[in-house]
Amino acid sequence: MKKLIYLLSACVLIGLSSCDDDFMETKSPDKLTSDNFWRNASDAEAGMASAYSHLECATDYWGFAEVKFPVELYPSDLVQIGGDAYNYEDWLTIYNYNVNSANTQISSYWDIHYRGINFTNQVLENLIKMTDEQIDSEKKKELISEAHFLRGYYHLKLLLAWEKIVLRDKYPKSIPETHKTLSERSACWDFVITDFEEASKNLPSSYDAQNVGRATKWAAFAYLGKANLHRAGEDNANAKQYYTAAKSALAKVVNSNNFSLVNNFISIFDGTNQNSSEAIFELQLSNNTDNGAWFKFPHHRWLKPKGLFGWDEIAGSHFLLEEFKKEGKIASDGRYDHRSYATLFFDDEYFNDTDNPRVYGYTYRDWWNASNTAYDYTGFRKYLPATKSELDASNQGNNMPLMRYADVLLMYAEVLNELDETSTAIPHINNVRAKHGGLPAMTGNNKAAVTTQIEHERICEFAMEGSRFHDLRRWGKLNETMTAHGRTGVADASHFFPIPESEVNSNNEIN
Repeated sequence: MKKLIYLLSACVLIGLSSCDDDFMETKSPDKLTSDNFWRNASDAEAGMASAYSHLECATDYWGFAEVKFPVELYPSDLVQIGGDAYNYEDWLTIYNYNVNSANTQISSYWDIHYRGINFTNQVLENLIKMTDEQIDSEKKKELISEAHFLRGYYHLKLLLAWEKIVLRDKYPKSIPETHKTLSERSACWDFVITDFEEASKNLPSSYDAQNVGRATKWAAFAYLGKANLHRAGEDNANAKQYYTAAKSALAKVVNSNNFSLVNNFISIFDGTNQNSSEAIFELQLSNNTDNGAWFKFPHHRWLKPKGLFGWDEIAGSHFLLEEFKKEGKIASDGRYDHRSYATLFFDDEYFNDTDNPRVYGYTYRDWWNASNTAYDYTGFRKYLPATKSELDASNQGNNMPLMRYADVLLMYAEVLNELDETSTAIPHINNVRAKHGGLPAMTGNNKAAVTTQIEHERICEFAMEGSRFHDLRRWGKLNETMTAHGRTGVADASHFFPIPESEVNSNNEIN
């Protein structure tokens, strides 16, 4: 994949071209356009690279952190806003659930995802036209499936943030074709699920070392399971149908024996175990700048705690820390859930060991303001690099996990439990607890106990990974939970973002 992304500039430079050419216009036969670019397999791969280029808003030096993280993390009860974030009104409105349609962060998030969709539609449309002389038929089918995956992925991200979205199923070739109405949510789910189903048909099980990170059939099945699981939570009348579909998709990943949980949880996020044995889909960044490549960002400065000279934009909530501590120090080594130490910096003997200072050579009390006797600041550790030299660097290019095997196992446990296969669900929960948390088996063995345990495990496992707000919404617990945790302002109207003003102004079919 790192080889693939270096090719993206070739296709990104191919802009929209008019479909109404003046018959007297003279065109250079040597100039690449979207009509003559697609000549061979190399061109097709470059087109695919452009489709990957907009994943997770990693398109702008500053915008990667400042768009992705406020939009996906600020609405969660697992975070609290940092002091510097109060200087940015559009970030603050997201945190306080009073976003309006002119908000710059949600507008950018919307636009970036739709540009990604536009590239995938170009790939789909032009691949279909390519002949066997231009590209091997099996490779063609594989790339078509890959484009379906990315189009489904971009639409899914939008559908989790907006109640209704514009379904873009083709590349617009004229201004009138850009005007399209919002689709009903059920139609959106149908579209996303169909794209992931199409993706699963011809994607490979794995890639060689030069292409690692590209979507595989297991990624397609994992996201197909996720889409059906979320849909089940929204459609009570047909929930069993979607839980069953989710079970079928997720079981393929679980039964493939291609993935296993890693023992060292923090290594998945700090750059020391990239594309690990539990990586199903991972954003491929790089610290390598050979030949002008640049796929690293200053996002670690946005995330790191102020005591480590971070920008103080985000911190862990008191609720998150208490959730980690809820079961007590029952880990195999007498500590709290091991995931707590990999996710947060907090006042604990683990971080205050002067013989082994674990906060980049400091103890927690060294780097936190010693005059603050409460020592109640909880800084995020997840996504920060492993060494102080990397932490102090201006930019960081470590990968970011997007779909992990742990998520597949907990989603699979959830659908099994919802389908009254509770005893079958419990071992998957215990697997995650043991490997990542160093914890004993869960207590309780009935459906209600498993439901409660899954909610706890998803908090501890996926803090800072953007799933909490959507999980609470699909469980029907969003308003009450946020209010209970001091996040006032959440109401039914704030469950989704408003359609950006820029889209309303440019799309005649939306009012």
